[in-house]
Amino acid sequence: MANDLQLENLLSAVTDALLAEEGQNLDLIVGRYAVPRSEVEGLVGIIRRLHVTMVGAQPSRRFVRRLKHELVGMPNTNVVARIRYLPPRVQLAAGIALVAGFMLITRRRMMDESRREKHEVPVLQ
Repeated sequence: MANDLQLENLLSAVTDALLAEEGQNLDLIVGRYAVPRSEVEGLVGIIRRLHVTMVGAQPSRRFVRRLKHELVGMPNTNVVARIRYLPPRVQLAAGIALVAGFMLITRRRMMDESRREKHEVPVLQ
């Protein structure tokens, strides 16, 4: 285990030195960890290739929100999400109530408009 820890520390030190663009620190690293310089130079090539090829990625807001919900267990306050987990009969009833409410509001507006048209009297005749 101590050897694995020492290798991890060596990799970390070499990576930090390369990212800080301090190539002269490689001699200090070789001396501190008592490893051959050829091994460190081999690691340098690998670390540089990884640094060039690996790019950062930004997760979407939806993914972050879902992950937070899964990890923390926050209740999802979205209305659609609440309805989604209801039994199918309740979902159907909620859909019918929504459509009926929309139709009722539309009908009321249409009736109000027709009443206004009937009661309008031209000012100048």
